[in-house]
Amino acid sequence: MTTSTLHCPRCGAANDRNYTACTSCGAVRVINPLDGASPAGPHTKAAPTPPPFTPPPTLTTHPTVTAHPTVTAHPTVPAPAAAAGLPSQAPAPAPRFARDVTRYLCTAVHTDTRFARQAVEQIVEEPRRAVASSPGVDLGCVLRHALAARRRQVRRDIVLAVLLVVVLITVPITVGLTAFLGFFVAWIIVAIESLSVHYGVVAGQLKRENFAPDQAPQPLSSQNRRRIEAIERRDRGNVVVFSQYAPFIGYGPATSTWSFALDTSRPEEGKQVVPFTVHELNDHLAARVGDLKLPGVHVENLLLVNGEDLLYAVDDRTRSALLPDTAGPPKERVAPDLLRELREDGKGRARPYLAVRVTGWSGELATTLFLRCALLSDRKMLFIEGSSSLLAPVREQYRIADQLLGTPTFRQWCTLVGLAGVRAPALLLGAPLSVIAGLFSPLIEHRKQRRQAREIRHRSFNYGASFSIRDAAGDQLYYRYFQQLDRELYAKTVEHRVLDALVEFMEDHNIDSGELIQRQTTINNTGLYAGGNVTLNSSAVGIGGSIAGIFRRTPQPPRGAPVTPGAGGPPATNPLVRPRNRGR
Repeated sequence: MTTSTLHCPRCGAANDRNYTACTSCGAVRVINPLDGASPAGPHTKAAPTPPPFTPPPTLTTHPTVTAHPTVTAHPTVPAPAAAAGLPSQAPAPAPRFARDVTRYLCTAVHTDTRFARQAVEQIVEEPRRAVASSPGVDLGCVLRHALAARRRQVRRDIVLAVLLVVVLITVPITVGLTAFLGFFVAWIIVAIESLSVHYGVVAGQLKRENFAPDQAPQPLSSQNRRRIEAIERRDRGNVVVFSQYAPFIGYGPATSTWSFALDTSRPEEGKQVVPFTVHELNDHLAARVGDLKLPGVHVENLLLVNGEDLLYAVDDRTRSALLPDTAGPPKERVAPDLLRELREDGKGRARPYLAVRVTGWSGELATTLFLRCALLSDRKMLFIEGSSSLLAPVREQYRIADQLLGTPTFRQWCTLVGLAGVRAPALLLGAPLSVIAGLFSPLIEHRKQRRQAREIRHRSFNYGASFSIRDAAGDQLYYRYFQQLDRELYAKTVEHRVLDALVEFMEDHNIDSGELIQRQTTINNTGLYAGGNVTLNSSAVGIGGSIAGIFRRTPQPPRGAPVTPGAGGPPATNPLVRPRNRGR
């Protein structure tokens, strides 16, 4: 007996077997020829009858997008149904996260104290602010590991602080001997912690064959457990609340931006313009881009708004939908009706974008095109804006899990112990400050919450996210030549399809597309770049800004030299990571 409902691969909600979009989260259904249904839609492809007794593939690699797209994903195909003589089952929710990039970020919080502190202080301990999206990353898993890392680091600092107190008390007796013994004991403590982290946690839990996101260490306090659960829900929303100048927080720095205006009142010769709405154009672009045969294509409608505008600058309906409680964080999701209303307006401070993301290299390389269309001047002028953002590969020292054995070699053991001796004096002297800060952390947190409440009363509080854990872990260099080529492939293919779909839409509505074709040629051949310092070089491989999508950062340090970390990034070297050839 077959089931009468199908579950959404994104949120798991039950829907009718012939649904086209989830009634709960709005995710567009990917048509699966094995589920026996064929929902109608202008962009829906016919589902062929599967051959008997043929096991289906585990994943659909190239999803088909239907009308009104919000999300395309890689859902898990259900088990063979009547054709294989087995009862049909509802499809299980697809994994939304890339395992490798999630493992690397878990490694980062365990091996880098500063990175773990930033993750906890700027995400977990900011309940009033929005959370920056981390495409491809299981943010809840990373934050659970960050809290576990911070607990271990606090215990280390307490032991070192006690040791420093003992040293200071006994210094008048034998100054030289006591100081030497104190340093030696601190060295042993730091070395033991470093070895346990690298070979007990990283090699034991975060290697590819051992990694289990659902077995991440749980927070000790119920408050932190509820907070991370709330963060996981917000990371699946359709609202991006930013606090800085650039609106695309969490999706990487902008690599190219282009925009132009088209006169939509000029018909083709001998024809009459067919009126259209901006929603029809948006849906057409989403459907055409979603048909691309690229890995990890993800299409959704996002609402972008500055967190400082929520209290006074947006209209009442948008404010009530995004901020029902001024004392709490912004909502992570708004209704499609509000998105349509704001897209129709086109000039508000909260603006909907069509986000087209392509993710490759196990989540390490993600390029996103943010596209916005607005009809102005009594629907006679169409303004089109495109901005590409890039999430670069993770720093090489965070990939150390792939290079560690079950037990350290003699060389690795000596390297870790030697580095512990270098770190021990600074950690020993800084331990009392860390312990004091921990003791006064409740008071500091109370004062921070009072300050934020005062800023809310004065309408000066910024609810936007200012820190992205995925952005902070990104490098400024590619580690494989093919990564640079694939970045070009993703970005240029998506841009080309968008511009082709625009021309197609204009011609379908009898609008003269000559000017649009000229602009398309300009963008495809040379690109239009706005903002930033650009170095043009046909062989450039580094990550910075570009015309035509090829970009680099100059100057490039010599092979094996430290790389200047990005915003909020930690030191860029790891003693166990061998330098490799990296693109300039």
